[in-house]
Amino acid sequence: MLNKTTWLRIATPVAVLALALTACGSPGKKSHTSTSHKNKPHSRFSAHKNGERGASEAAKSVLKPGQSASRAFKEDTGVKPYYSITARRVDVGTAADAKALVSDPKDAKGKVPATGYVTYRHMTGDAVKEWPRVGDYADVYADGQRGAKVIGGDAPKGCADSDDIKNWKDGQSYTLCNTFLIPADAKRLEIAWTEIGGKPFVWKFPARR
Repeated sequence: MLNKTTWLRIATPVAVLALALTACGSPGKKSHTSTSHKNKPHSRFSAHKNGERGASEAAKSVLKPGQSASRAFKEDTGVKPYYSITARRVDVGTAADAKALVSDPKDAKGKVPATGYVTYRHMTGDAVKEWPRVGDYADVYADGQRGAKVIGGDAPKGCADSDDIKNWKDGQSYTLCNTFLIPADAKRLEIAWTEIGGKPFVWKFPARR
């Protein structure tokens, strides 16, 4: 379900937050940039090629909130567990919340923050001893365009901090969250999880009014 809640303000000072402004608006208007694939502009997931063998059939269809998809994912530490991935919800904040997240108010003009909540369950494979990155690959899309990812700050309420997770083993689950700035008038919200070279898992949420 789509929840529009009173925004939980992030306690970290605004100055340490970075925005990867690449998907909303003109590609020529960028603030803080990164060489990571997570900050490269793409629309409707068309840039991604077929996923590796073993990805679940969910990659071929649109999922509903709460439905799960599964896939093996190679972590930075070299292990490759098989995860169950479930997008739960998207919480949308206000224009004032967006301004509180950026150092330059112009970056938040016409935007609101949207946080995607995704639960990951370690199903099989080696334990992830530290720094799981599987949660970095979940993006929020608004009306078909990827939002501008907000980097930094504390994890929202109900979300784990991936840097604090140690020895993630079979059967253990964590909800990991990412926040994006999206157009305030956006209607259609989706969460897409994918890695480079893989087909995306896409969850479609009820339209905003």
